[in-house]
Amino acid sequence: MWKSKLLEFVKPFTHPAWGITHFQRVYELAIKLAEKQNLDVDSDSLFAAAYLHDIGAFEPYRQKGKDHSDVAIENCSEILLSINFPKDKNDLVKDIIRCHMFYVKPSDIKESIIFHDADTLDFMGTIGISRILAIVGKEDWTPDLKSAIFLIQKFHDELPLELYTAAAKEICNERMFEMKDFLAKLSQQTNNFELI
Repeated sequence: MWKSKLLEFVKPFTHPAWGITHFQRVYELAIKLAEKQNLDVDSDSLFAAAYLHDIGAFEPYRQKGKDHSDVAIENCSEILLSINFPKDKNDLVKDIIRCHMFYVKPSDIKESIIFHDADTLDFMGTIGISRILAIVGKEDWTPDLKSAIFLIQKFHDELPLELYTAAAKEICNERMFEMKDFLAKLSQQTNNFELI
């Protein structure tokens, strides 16, 4: 079955903030959002996109100066063909991948909107904080702890504005509270972040 082949293919893609566990969380959250919105979605395409949307951030696919989404789109057809994924769903998978990042406005396709919201939510709340702290000193986004804290604050302030579905906005409220609470306590314990 193509799903087991895809899971085998992505096994090497491990990372503290994106990779297999992120792929699974985003897929499961996308399905949950679809259910909450009473949307009938193509779960196969969501699954394929979930496990391929960030491959452009990993070797051997990573290309300096090129957005990881574009790289994933360029490579996903060949990968999907090699695992016998239904060819008629390739365009939908590409659209989902193209629209997944919070800084991209999704297309009008329901799977792309749902997936975009799920991926954005994974940058929020306790899981979002954990992911950002896990890449301190490893990624350009977070060269040091202070920059990571400012990114958490930025995501708290800006990511809710990038959500499209009512179901995602509802989940966002709880995750925003988790981020706000974390930042408030950290501020108290670090003299307003000066002692980080």
